[in-house]
Amino acid sequence: MPLKVQKWDTGGKLVLVAACAAWVSFFFNWVDIGLLSQNGFSQGVVFFILLFVYPLLTVVREKRMNKSIGYILAAAGIVFAIIYISSKSLDLLGSSMNTAGSGPYLFMTASALMAAGIYKRAK
Repeated sequence: MPLKVQKWDTGGKLVLVAACAAWVSFFFNWVDIGLLSQNGFSQGVVFFILLFVYPLLTVVREKRMNKSIGYILAAAGIVFAIIYISSKSLDLLGSSMNTAGSGPYLFMTASALMAAGIYKRAK
């Protein structure tokens, strides 16, 4: 089934870019402590991509999207990323240090981009 990306509206294209950015975020460091770093796959957060399945499938299949469900999924992505980032703090010599890498920040940005795509979606 060939994708007809040229015919998609701006919202559909934004949802596709957001899903790709979310997938790429798992290759980035999700934990970075200098000598030790782990990507999203080794951190076990790859299931976060499930939040992008419904919006992406509706775009690819050119179906009508329930925007409420889309917004809930996008908000859940942002909330999960914030919870993950805030849970990755390390107490070292009396001071707290955040050890979250760039992966969760990219995932949070992708979730916000998905929300923008859902907002711009014509169908």
